[in-house]
Amino acid sequence: MELEPGLAASLRKIERQVLAEVPLRPRAVRVIWLAIVALAAASIGAWVTSDVGGDRTLLGQIAIGLGVGGTVLSAAAATRRRFGWCVLAGAISGIAVPLSVLGYWSTQTGLGVASGWFLVAVLCHAVLVGNWAQCGRPPVPPRK
Repeated sequence: MELEPGLAASLRKIERQVLAEVPLRPRAVRVIWLAIVALAAASIGAWVTSDVGGDRTLLGQIAIGLGVGGTVLSAAAATRRRFGWCVLAGAISGIAVPLSVLGYWSTQTGLGVASGWFLVAVLCHAVLVGNWAQCGRPPVPPRK
């Protein structure tokens, strides 16, 4: 049986939308939002405390930028719950983990300021990576 082209296109569109949806458990959503808020605070804290006489290190600035990017993309992914957004948010946070460690190191050694906010950002990014990685797994049926 042949479908009309318009109907077939509509069904393909619905199929793509359904397959792109990411089911997240309520607990995971709470943890993600907590990490997003903590990451936003850590990014602001790192920005404020890593300034020494108007000087900042390049790695510190990159880490702060990735913190802001991770916050925005994770908030978008948690709100939209689409596979592409979740992968992008996870990728940014995955890249940000080592760069936040390097931001801490460069700020401490280059400027003599130990900004613990970078380490808080590392933990937040790690939590986000762990939760966004769940989006690639098939859903687990609820226990009875």
